[in-house]
Amino acid sequence: MLSKCHNLILILWAVIALGTVALAEQPGKESPSPTLGAAMASTGGEGKAAIPQVGHTVKADTLHRVTRPGLYGMSQAPAGSAYGIVNDRLIRFDPATGRVLSIIRQVDRILD
Repeated sequence: MLSKCHNLILILWAVIALGTVALAEQPGKESPSPTLGAAMASTGGEGKAAIPQVGHTVKADTLHRVTRPGLYGMSQAPAGSAYGIVNDRLIRFDPATGRVLSIIRQVDRILD
C-alpha cells in the first residue's frame, strides 16, 4: 500500500511539473523585453507603468535607490547589489549595470 501511495505522489508531482513547463512555453507568447523602456513601449507607451522583470535593465531616471533598507524590513543588500523601487516594486539590482536581480514585493510608497 505504501509503495502505491509513493507512486501516486511521484506521478502527481511529474504531472504538475510538466504542466507548469507547458504553460510557460505556450506558442505565440512573446518573451519579456530586455529593458524596462522596451517593456513600457510594449504596454502602450508612457502612460502605463511597466512592471520590472528579472533581467531587465532599469534606467536611472525610473529608479529610486533605497538608502535605508531597514524602513522596508530589509537588511543591507548582498555584495554587488542594491535595493531600489521601480513602478511601486521593491527590487534588488546590480548598481553597475542596472540589471534587475530580483523582484521583492510591491510597496505602497517610498519611505526614504
